[in-house]
Amino acid sequence: MAAATLLPTEDDTFDALFGWIAKVLDLPDDTDQIVKGFQNLTSTPNGSYIVISPGIMQRQDFGRRYYDPDNEQAVQQAHLTYSYQVDCYGAAGPTWASILSVAWRSMWGVDNLLPPVLTPLYADAPQQLNIVNSEGQFEQRFMIRLFGQVNQTVGLPQDFFDQIELDSITVADQLP
Repeated sequence: MAAATLLPTEDDTFDALFGWIAKVLDLPDDTDQIVKGFQNLTSTPNGSYIVISPGIMQRQDFGRRYYDPDNEQAVQQAHLTYSYQVDCYGAAGPTWASILSVAWRSMWGVDNLLPPVLTPLYADAPQQLNIVNSEGQFEQRFMIRLFGQVNQTVGLPQDFFDQIELDSITVADQLP
């Protein structure tokens, strides 16, 4: 029996969002100015940079269930609202936060989020939340939250058969 599967994964959605942010801000695909939040042993970049942190997932409905006999799975689809906290630091922070917030809520935002595993829904307006770093210096920080829809499927192992062998008996022959 096969193991359970999940598509798209959190990494798939994060990678799509990372690529979208890099495209909107015209940063290279391999930029070190965008980092994933909550990672151990990762230092913050110098200059202006962005930290993307996964937020809360909420179910929108009960989804739907179907069977995939080719992969021997019962598939449960979940329609989820994902939220990501995007913190923009440095001199470019306020501009980047405003651009991302507005672009996310546009058709351009929908059309340019590739692969399309995450569909933009809405975004918060940027909030200025400056911090004091370990050197006692104020750092400029603008935070937005981006909300998107992810249609996730969980494939669960399911036994199937595609052939059956029947032996028929006549009931009259079985009566005393």
